[in-house]
Amino acid sequence: MDTTPEFGTLTAVDGSTPLQYSLLKPQDFDPAKKYPVLVYVYGGPHVQVVTKGGANWGDRQFFFQFLLQQGVLVFSIDNRGSANRGVAFEHSIYRNLCVHEVEDQTTGVEHLRGLPYVDSENIAIYGHSYGGYMALMCLCKVPRYFKAAISGAPVSDWKLYDTHYTERYQSTPQENPEGYAGSAVLPHVQHYDDSYSRLFMYHGMADDNVLFVNSTQVYKALQDQGKLFQTMDYPGCKHSMNGEGVKKHMYKSIWEFMKCQFARELEPEAKL
Repeated sequence: MDTTPEFGTLTAVDGSTPLQYSLLKPQDFDPAKKYPVLVYVYGGPHVQVVTKGGANWGDRQFFFQFLLQQGVLVFSIDNRGSANRGVAFEHSIYRNLCVHEVEDQTTGVEHLRGLPYVDSENIAIYGHSYGGYMALMCLCKVPRYFKAAISGAPVSDWKLYDTHYTERYQSTPQENPEGYAGSAVLPHVQHYDDSYSRLFMYHGMADDNVLFVNSTQVYKALQDQGKLFQTMDYPGCKHSMNGEGVKKHMYKSIWEFMKCQFARELEPEAKL
């Protein structure tokens, strides 16, 4: 059975911008216990994750319900730059991607850390596409905020994203070289602390939206720096990772990774 999320509002580090969040708890929630948390993020323009419009019962929502059955809370916060909050809210990221977005995800984690029923040492982040980019950047820019990150089909360098979407928010590399340099993942991977956190990346090798090279250049950078991480790549898969077999394998892989990273005993495992 599904559960209804709790909703709330936090204030961004600018002291004025309201940020909306949702928190899913299991039906047998016990406030005396300590729960690990998965932060699900998209974080980019055109998408609003936190909504009272009812659950969109795609495969991701079913995965979240599975996590609740295992004793994992699911949290999301719509950072600055995401949709349906007005022009100023979205425009704040113009020419400088993944600055305010990471700040706002950090605000969400600080809130979680203050909840008595949250295991503050076991908070993971997961996203796909722009969310995969966000998961990578959060792990690298704010190390030790997340015990683990799951990054699906991430952009790693906006010069590699070959649609007008990039110029809409970043202008061109010639006009905004600092913005392109600062928003790329590679300059930040040196801060990934694999003695505390762990990274799991997956990507469809036939992705014609966010090209596979976005992930492979991160693999190479991490290997060159001797940093440990895990990958699962899917031959023939495109950006949406379509196909029942692929989806099952992907979510099973994510769950197995999460179990290994959360240093606690979870609820008896259900069959996924």
